[in-house]
Amino acid sequence: MFAVGGEEKLTPLQLAQAKETSKPEEVKKLERRVDQRKGRWSFQWGYNRDSYTQSDINFKGPGYSFTVKDVVARDKPETFSTDVYLNPSLWEIPQYNFKLTYYLTDNLFIAFGQDHMKYVMSRGQAASISGYIDPLAIENGRLHTSFESAPYALLFPNNINQFAGYHGGETVNITPDFLKFEHTDGLNYLFVDLGYIAPLWVSPNGENAFSLVGSVGAGPVVCRSDVRLFGEGHNNRFHLSGYGVSGYSALRIDLFKSFFFEFGAKGGYIDLTSIYTNGKSKDRATQNFGFVEMIASAGITF
Repeated sequence: MFAVGGEEKLTPLQLAQAKETSKPEEVKKLERRVDQRKGRWSFQWGYNRDSYTQSDINFKGPGYSFTVKDVVARDKPETFSTDVYLNPSLWEIPQYNFKLTYYLTDNLFIAFGQDHMKYVMSRGQAASISGYIDPLAIENGRLHTSFESAPYALLFPNNINQFAGYHGGETVNITPDFLKFEHTDGLNYLFVDLGYIAPLWVSPNGENAFSLVGSVGAGPVVCRSDVRLFGEGHNNRFHLSGYGVSGYSALRIDLFKSFFFEFGAKGGYIDLTSIYTNGKSKDRATQNFGFVEMIASAGITF
Protein backbone atom coordinates (compact mmCIF):
# COMPACT_ATOMS: atom_id res chain seq x y z
CA MET A 1 0.00 0.00 0.00
CA PHE A 2 1.28 3.48 -0.85
CA ALA A 3 -0.01 7.06 -0.82
CA VAL A 4 -0.35 9.46 -3.74
CA GLY A 5 -1.58 13.01 -3.03
CA GLY A 6 -2.59 12.00 0.49
CA GLU A 7 -4.71 8.99 -0.67
CA GLU A 8 -3.79 5.38 -0.07
CA LYS A 9 -3.55 3.16 -3.19
CA LEU A 10 -3.59 -0.65 -3.38
CA THR A 11 -0.97 -2.63 -5.24
CA PRO A 12 -2.19 -4.95 -8.07
CA LEU A 13 -1.68 -7.99 -5.79
CA GLN A 14 -3.77 -6.37 -3.05
CA LEU A 15 -6.51 -5.52 -5.58
CA ALA A 16 -6.66 -9.17 -6.72
CA GLN A 17 -6.86 -10.39 -3.14
CA ALA A 18 -9.62 -7.91 -2.38
CA LYS A 19 -11.69 -9.17 -5.31
CA GLU A 20 -11.29 -12.76 -4.15
CA THR A 21 -12.29 -12.08 -0.55
CA SER A 22 -14.70 -9.15 -0.74
CA LYS A 23 -17.86 -11.02 -1.82
CA PRO A 24 -17.74 -14.72 -0.94
CA GLU A 25 -21.50 -14.99 -1.45
CA GLU A 26 -21.00 -14.25 -5.18
CA VAL A 27 -18.44 -17.06 -5.48
CA LYS A 28 -20.95 -19.43 -3.92
CA LYS A 29 -23.52 -18.49 -6.54
CA LEU A 30 -21.08 -19.50 -9.29
CA GLU A 31 -20.58 -23.00 -7.89
CA ARG A 32 -22.84 -25.42 -9.80
CA ARG A 33 -25.20 -27.65 -7.89
CA VAL A 34 -25.88 -31.19 -9.12
CA ASP A 35 -29.44 -30.25 -10.11
CA GLN A 36 -28.28 -27.27 -12.18
CA ARG A 37 -27.74 -28.87 -15.59
CA LYS A 38 -28.93 -26.32 -18.14
CA GLY A 39 -26.51 -26.02 -21.08
CA ARG A 40 -24.45 -29.05 -20.07
CA TRP A 41 -23.80 -32.42 -21.71
CA SER A 42 -23.57 -35.92 -20.30
CA PHE A 43 -22.42 -39.23 -21.70
CA GLN A 44 -23.38 -42.66 -20.38
CA TRP A 45 -22.62 -46.28 -21.19
CA GLY A 46 -24.38 -49.41 -20.00
CA TYR A 47 -25.61 -52.93 -20.70
CA ASN A 48 -29.02 -54.49 -21.20
CA ARG A 49 -31.06 -57.68 -20.91
CA ASP A 50 -34.02 -58.00 -23.29
CA SER A 51 -37.38 -59.72 -23.71
CA TYR A 52 -39.53 -59.83 -26.84
CA THR A 53 -43.16 -60.49 -27.65
CA GLN A 54 -44.12 -63.23 -30.09
CA SER A 55 -43.88 -62.18 -33.72
CA ASP A 56 -45.21 -63.17 -37.14
CA ILE A 57 -42.33 -63.34 -39.63
CA ASN A 58 -43.22 -62.94 -43.31
CA PHE A 59 -40.86 -64.32 -45.96
CA LYS A 60 -41.06 -63.46 -49.65
CA GLY A 61 -38.89 -64.26 -52.65
CA PRO A 62 -38.91 -66.03 -56.02
CA GLY A 63 -41.01 -69.17 -55.58
CA TYR A 64 -42.30 -68.57 -52.08
CA SER A 65 -44.43 -66.30 -49.91
CA PHE A 66 -45.25 -67.56 -46.44
CA THR A 67 -45.63 -66.53 -42.80
CA VAL A 68 -44.41 -68.26 -39.67
CA LYS A 69 -46.75 -67.16 -36.87
CA ASP A 70 -46.22 -66.44 -33.16
CA VAL A 71 -42.48 -67.00 -33.24
CA VAL A 72 -40.76 -67.02 -29.85
CA ALA A 73 -37.37 -65.30 -29.50
CA ARG A 74 -34.92 -64.35 -26.76
CA ASP A 75 -31.84 -62.21 -26.36
CA LYS A 76 -28.25 -63.48 -26.34
CA PRO A 77 -26.25 -61.71 -23.62
CA GLU A 78 -22.54 -62.36 -23.38
CA THR A 79 -21.56 -64.17 -20.18
CA PHE A 80 -20.00 -61.65 -17.85
CA SER A 81 -16.22 -61.65 -18.04
CA THR A 82 -13.75 -58.87 -17.33
CA ASP A 83 -11.88 -60.01 -20.46
CA VAL A 84 -14.90 -58.93 -22.55
CA TYR A 85 -16.79 -56.27 -20.61
CA LEU A 86 -13.66 -54.35 -19.59
CA ASN A 87 -11.78 -54.78 -22.86
CA PRO A 88 -12.25 -51.66 -25.06
CA SER A 89 -11.37 -53.63 -28.22
CA LEU A 90 -14.38 -55.93 -27.64
CA TRP A 91 -16.90 -53.20 -26.81
CA GLU A 92 -19.38 -54.29 -29.52
CA ILE A 93 -19.79 -57.89 -28.27
CA PRO A 94 -22.07 -57.43 -25.20
CA GLN A 95 -25.59 -56.04 -25.44
CA TYR A 96 -24.68 -52.40 -24.80
CA ASN A 97 -26.34 -48.98 -24.58
CA PHE A 98 -24.88 -45.52 -24.96
CA LYS A 99 -26.46 -42.09 -24.79
CA LEU A 100 -25.29 -38.49 -25.32
CA THR A 101 -27.54 -35.97 -23.59
CA TYR A 102 -27.92 -32.20 -23.81
CA TYR A 103 -29.85 -30.40 -21.05
CA LEU A 104 -32.21 -27.75 -22.45
CA THR A 105 -33.12 -26.70 -18.91
CA ASP A 106 -32.17 -28.02 -15.47
CA ASN A 107 -34.82 -30.74 -15.94
CA LEU A 108 -35.63 -31.04 -19.65
CA PHE A 109 -33.21 -32.82 -21.99
CA ILE A 110 -32.74 -34.21 -25.48
CA ALA A 111 -30.68 -37.38 -25.95
CA PHE A 112 -29.14 -39.26 -28.85
CA GLY A 113 -28.07 -42.88 -28.50
CA GLN A 114 -28.03 -46.52 -29.49
CA ASP A 115 -29.39 -49.67 -27.93
CA HIS A 116 -27.49 -52.70 -29.21
CA MET A 117 -29.85 -55.64 -28.63
CA LYS A 118 -29.72 -59.22 -29.87
CA TYR A 119 -32.72 -61.18 -31.15
CA VAL A 120 -32.54 -64.97 -31.51
CA MET A 121 -35.43 -67.10 -32.73
CA SER A 122 -35.70 -70.21 -30.52
CA ARG A 123 -34.95 -73.27 -32.62
CA GLY A 124 -37.08 -76.40 -32.55
CA GLN A 125 -40.18 -74.50 -31.45
CA ALA A 126 -43.63 -75.33 -32.76
CA ALA A 127 -45.21 -72.61 -34.89
CA SER A 128 -48.00 -72.37 -37.44
CA ILE A 129 -47.23 -71.69 -41.09
CA SER A 130 -49.38 -70.27 -43.88
CA GLY A 131 -48.63 -69.44 -47.51
CA TYR A 132 -46.84 -71.19 -50.35
CA ILE A 133 -43.33 -72.59 -50.91
CA ASP A 134 -42.41 -73.91 -54.37
CA PRO A 135 -40.66 -77.31 -54.21
CA LEU A 136 -38.01 -75.85 -56.54
CA ALA A 137 -37.17 -73.22 -53.91
CA ILE A 138 -36.64 -76.07 -51.43
CA GLU A 139 -34.39 -77.92 -53.89
CA ASN A 140 -32.38 -74.81 -54.67
CA GLY A 141 -31.80 -74.24 -50.97
CA ARG A 142 -30.75 -77.88 -50.59
CA LEU A 143 -28.13 -77.43 -53.33
CA HIS A 144 -26.66 -74.44 -51.48
CA THR A 145 -26.97 -75.71 -47.93
CA SER A 146 -24.74 -73.81 -45.53
CA PHE A 147 -22.07 -75.52 -43.47
CA GLU A 148 -24.12 -74.79 -40.36
CA SER A 149 -27.31 -76.44 -41.69
CA ALA A 150 -25.62 -79.38 -43.39
CA PRO A 151 -25.35 -81.77 -40.39
CA TYR A 152 -29.11 -81.72 -39.74
CA ALA A 153 -29.89 -81.96 -43.46
CA LEU A 154 -27.64 -85.03 -43.80
CA LEU A 155 -29.15 -86.74 -40.75
CA PHE A 156 -32.75 -86.02 -41.80
CA PRO A 157 -32.65 -85.56 -45.60
CA ASN A 158 -36.42 -85.73 -46.13
CA ASN A 159 -37.48 -83.43 -43.30
CA ILE A 160 -37.28 -80.28 -45.43
CA ASN A 161 -39.79 -81.70 -47.95
CA GLN A 162 -42.70 -81.17 -45.54
CA PHE A 163 -42.38 -77.40 -46.04
CA ALA A 164 -43.00 -77.54 -49.82
CA GLY A 165 -46.48 -76.65 -51.10
CA TYR A 166 -49.44 -74.75 -49.70
CA HIS A 167 -49.92 -74.19 -45.98
CA GLY A 168 -53.10 -73.19 -44.22
CA GLY A 169 -51.96 -72.64 -40.67
CA GLU A 170 -50.81 -76.11 -39.65
CA THR A 171 -48.24 -76.49 -36.88
CA VAL A 172 -44.64 -77.36 -37.76
CA ASN A 173 -41.38 -77.60 -35.87
CA ILE A 174 -38.82 -75.01 -36.96
CA THR A 175 -35.77 -77.15 -37.65
CA PRO A 176 -32.26 -75.97 -38.71
CA ASP A 177 -32.67 -77.21 -42.29
CA PHE A 178 -35.74 -74.99 -42.68
CA LEU A 179 -34.95 -71.76 -40.83
CA LYS A 180 -32.43 -70.00 -38.65
CA PHE A 181 -33.37 -66.39 -37.88
CA GLU A 182 -31.32 -63.98 -35.75
CA HIS A 183 -30.42 -60.32 -35.41
CA THR A 184 -27.27 -60.84 -33.38
CA ASP A 185 -24.82 -58.29 -34.75
CA GLY A 186 -27.39 -57.05 -33.97
CA LEU A 187 -30.73 -55.34 -33.47
CA ASN A 188 -29.44 -51.75 -33.34
CA TYR A 189 -32.01 -49.15 -32.28
CA LEU A 190 -30.77 -45.60 -32.96
CA PHE A 191 -32.96 -43.14 -31.09
CA VAL A 192 -33.63 -39.52 -30.28
CA ASP A 193 -35.27 -39.05 -26.87
CA LEU A 194 -36.98 -36.10 -25.24
CA GLY A 195 -37.03 -36.46 -21.47
CA TYR A 196 -37.36 -34.99 -17.99
CA ILE A 197 -35.43 -35.39 -14.72
CA ALA A 198 -37.44 -34.98 -11.50
CA PRO A 199 -35.26 -34.65 -8.37
CA LEU A 200 -36.43 -36.66 -5.36
CA TRP A 201 -33.65 -35.57 -3.00
CA VAL A 202 -30.64 -33.25 -3.25
CA SER A 203 -27.94 -33.15 -0.56
CA PRO A 204 -27.52 -29.86 1.37
CA ASN A 205 -24.11 -29.27 -0.22
CA GLY A 206 -25.62 -29.70 -3.72
CA GLU A 207 -23.24 -32.50 -4.76
CA ASN A 208 -25.40 -35.65 -4.59
CA ALA A 209 -28.96 -36.46 -5.61
CA PHE A 210 -31.60 -39.10 -6.27
CA SER A 211 -33.88 -38.46 -9.26
CA LEU A 212 -36.46 -40.07 -11.50
CA VAL A 213 -35.78 -39.98 -15.24
CA GLY A 214 -38.41 -40.40 -17.94
CA SER A 215 -38.23 -40.05 -21.73
CA VAL A 216 -39.91 -41.00 -24.98
CA GLY A 217 -38.23 -41.44 -28.33
CA ALA A 218 -38.07 -42.94 -31.79
CA GLY A 219 -35.58 -43.71 -34.53
CA PRO A 220 -34.31 -46.11 -37.19
CA VAL A 221 -33.32 -49.73 -36.58
CA VAL A 222 -30.22 -51.10 -38.31
CA CYS A 223 -29.89 -54.89 -38.36
CA ARG A 224 -27.23 -57.35 -39.29
CA SER A 225 -29.38 -60.44 -39.66
CA ASP A 226 -27.96 -63.96 -39.54
CA VAL A 227 -30.44 -66.09 -41.52
CA ARG A 228 -30.57 -69.55 -43.10
CA LEU A 229 -33.66 -70.09 -45.23
CA PHE A 230 -34.16 -73.64 -46.58
CA GLY A 231 -30.61 -74.17 -45.34
CA GLU A 232 -29.15 -71.40 -47.50
CA GLY A 233 -27.81 -68.06 -46.28
CA HIS A 234 -25.18 -66.26 -44.24
CA ASN A 235 -24.60 -63.41 -41.79
CA ASN A 236 -25.76 -60.42 -43.82
CA ARG A 237 -24.32 -56.91 -43.88
CA PHE A 238 -25.61 -54.02 -41.76
CA HIS A 239 -28.81 -52.68 -43.27
CA LEU A 240 -31.50 -50.09 -42.47
CA SER A 241 -34.30 -52.49 -41.64
CA GLY A 242 -37.09 -50.45 -40.04
CA TYR A 243 -37.90 -48.18 -37.12
CA GLY A 244 -38.72 -48.22 -33.43
CA VAL A 245 -40.57 -46.15 -30.81
CA SER A 246 -39.95 -46.38 -27.07
CA GLY A 247 -40.42 -45.07 -23.55
CA TYR A 248 -37.80 -45.11 -20.79
CA SER A 249 -37.90 -44.67 -17.02
CA ALA A 250 -35.07 -44.95 -14.50
CA LEU A 251 -33.78 -44.16 -11.03
CA ARG A 252 -30.72 -41.91 -11.23
CA ILE A 253 -28.06 -41.52 -8.55
CA ASP A 254 -25.75 -38.48 -8.90
CA LEU A 255 -22.46 -38.38 -6.98
CA PHE A 256 -20.03 -35.47 -6.62
CA LYS A 257 -21.98 -33.43 -9.20
CA SER A 258 -20.32 -35.06 -12.21
CA PHE A 259 -20.81 -38.83 -11.94
CA PHE A 260 -24.06 -40.75 -12.03
CA PHE A 261 -25.64 -44.21 -12.29
CA GLU A 262 -28.99 -45.11 -13.83
CA PHE A 263 -31.06 -48.26 -13.31
CA GLY A 264 -34.04 -48.36 -15.62
CA ALA A 265 -36.33 -50.08 -18.08
CA LYS A 266 -37.24 -49.29 -21.67
CA GLY A 267 -40.26 -50.64 -23.49
CA GLY A 268 -41.24 -50.15 -27.08
CA TYR A 269 -42.27 -51.39 -30.50
CA ILE A 270 -40.07 -52.28 -33.48
CA ASP A 271 -41.30 -52.66 -37.07
CA LEU A 272 -38.78 -54.25 -39.44
CA THR A 273 -39.95 -53.73 -43.01
CA SER A 274 -36.83 -54.91 -44.88
CA ILE A 275 -34.78 -57.81 -43.50
CA TYR A 276 -32.06 -59.52 -45.52
CA THR A 277 -32.46 -63.31 -45.47
CA ASN A 278 -30.49 -65.70 -47.68
CA GLY A 279 -28.38 -62.94 -49.27
CA LYS A 280 -30.20 -62.84 -52.60
CA SER A 281 -31.30 -59.41 -53.79
CA LYS A 282 -35.04 -60.17 -54.08
CA ASP A 283 -35.42 -62.23 -50.90
CA ARG A 284 -36.72 -60.34 -47.87
CA ALA A 285 -38.55 -60.81 -44.58
CA THR A 286 -40.67 -58.48 -42.44
CA GLN A 287 -41.77 -58.61 -38.81
CA ASN A 288 -42.84 -56.45 -35.88
CA PHE A 289 -42.73 -57.02 -32.13
CA GLY A 290 -42.66 -55.40 -28.74
CA PHE A 291 -39.60 -55.35 -26.51
CA VAL A 292 -38.55 -54.61 -22.93
CA GLU A 293 -34.98 -53.78 -21.89
CA MET A 294 -33.58 -53.76 -18.38
CA ILE A 295 -30.66 -51.30 -18.43
CA ALA A 296 -27.86 -50.44 -16.00
CA SER A 297 -25.54 -47.58 -17.00
CA ALA A 298 -22.96 -45.14 -15.66
CA GLY A 299 -22.16 -41.67 -16.92
CA ILE A 300 -20.45 -38.33 -16.50
CA THR A 301 -21.76 -34.77 -16.78
CA PHE A 302 -19.40 -32.17 -18.21
